[in-house]
Amino acid sequence: MLFSAIKYGAVSGKTRAMAGKFLKPSDYQGIVQKKSVSEVAAYLKYNTGYSAVLADINEAEIRRGELENILKLQYINDYEKLMRFSSGSQKDFISLLYLKMEIESIKLLLRIFEAGNAHPSLLEESLPFLTRYVDLDIQKLALSRNLEEFIAGLSGTDYAEAMRPYVSMDQDTRLFHLEMALDLYYLRKVLDMSTGLLRGSDRQIAMELNGIEIDVFNIFWIYRIKRYYSFDKELIYTYIIPYWYRIKRADIDGLISAKDTDEFCRVLARTPYAGFFADEEPGAFERRYNDFLYEIHRKRFIQQPFSVACIISYLKLKEFELNNIVSIIEGIRYSFPPEEIGKFITGIRSDS
Repeated sequence: MLFSAIKYGAVSGKTRAMAGKFLKPSDYQGIVQKKSVSEVAAYLKYNTGYSAVLADINEAEIRRGELENILKLQYINDYEKLMRFSSGSQKDFISLLYLKMEIESIKLLLRIFEAGNAHPSLLEESLPFLTRYVDLDIQKLALSRNLEEFIAGLSGTDYAEAMRPYVSMDQDTRLFHLEMALDLYYLRKVLDMSTGLLRGSDRQIAMELNGIEIDVFNIFWIYRIKRYYSFDKELIYTYIIPYWYRIKRADIDGLISAKDTDEFCRVLARTPYAGFFADEEPGAFERRYNDFLYEIHRKRFIQQPFSVACIISYLKLKEFELNNIVSIIEGIRYSFPPEEIGKFITGIRSDS
């Protein structure tokens, strides 16, 4: 315990100070009542921990993409602070966690390309998490004329290698395969590096958090394939990470063999993840999954402050907060009522 307190003392103290600036339920309740991006920006600027990063903006004129970009830069600032307070394997592991945000940015860009909405300003606003690649021409990447050119622009990164085999696939299913390839790359990387970089209780914590995420990743993608695609069983197995944490291999086999979503749910009911579909339409699965992960990270962050959890869980909770704000902005953009927007805010619903 003493060694852990010494090892994580500085970074644990820093994450606790930073977590004190997380949005509170009352902040979310205030934000969902706003009617425009400008009103959201003003609330964040004058009432929350985002005041410093938003200090120089004109909230009356800010655009949605610009505000989201600034919020992403706040996450990068937090990441850089943790890097300064860390050393040795801590730095390597923090760098690994940052991959998740890079991959989410690339997935967003892929959706923009596939939808035919590749406007240069929109693309540039999606790229802040890629700026640490000093050799990457962000402007050129944003101006790519098609997906092939975009992937060529990522040459030299592991992301390009993960995506390249799927570029020539039929466009109807290409996006699915590309996103799967990126997610698989990330989870396998975290699994490999958790065992390589961490020792003792740190490794146990990281393996638990990553193991649960892999379990649910496998369940979620099997469900999506079953519901929206017609892949044979052999192909589905190629998209499964062969690592089981709280679920048995036999249950994974049963999910893959299920003839329809009803049978899928019956198999899932035998597992610790049965509640994801309980008493709700299957479309709520992802929201319940996010609430589930949020609660795990919230508990680990509070209960194990002098461990790798102070790093992993802080960044994950910050990621949830960023996604919550983006979801609220999107809901306001489409004039959804506050109670509907509230369904997409992770971590504060009474049913979570």
